[in-house]
Amino acid sequence: MNNKMKGAIAAGAATVLLAGGAGTLAAWNSGASIGGGGVGAGALALTQSGTPNWKDQNGAVSITGFRAVPGDVVTYTASFTVTAQGTNLRANLAVDGATITGDPALKAAMTTAVTATVNGAPLPSGAGGAVITPAQNGKVVDVKVTFDFAQGTPGVTAQTAQIDLSNFNVTLKQV
Repeated sequence: MNNKMKGAIAAGAATVLLAGGAGTLAAWNSGASIGGGGVGAGALALTQSGTPNWKDQNGAVSITGFRAVPGDVVTYTASFTVTAQGTNLRANLAVDGATITGDPALKAAMTTAVTATVNGAPLPSGAGGAVITPAQNGKVVDVKVTFDFAQGTPGVTAQTAQIDLSNFNVTLKQV
């Protein structure tokens, strides 16, 4: 056999060996059962209990016929049963401002605040309203929403204007 032939055979053998190794997995691997468990989703809900009440600084009022003037503070009180299930759940109990309809000037002259208690103990408040956690799950939360028509409202701002508070919503939103 001549040298050219020996070289060609050697090159062919090297090509076959290299190509055969291209599909080989050279890494070690292993697996093991970790013994995990199921993960369930939580729940967040608000259910009104009883009849809500409206009052101003002088006593009970009918919200449908009430005419506010600067300095009036109208208060809505109601009780809600809270469902708050979730290991790290935090939610804000607040007023949905979009459900308060009417004159923009009167809405702008009014500030709204939400406070809540459970068995007379106040719940912490945040920038978004009263804070609800799983500690309140299944409990009745007493909610107070104040609508403050500022005493210092200038001039005739919002005179004869109207807003509708009869259908506003108290919301519970996860934060």
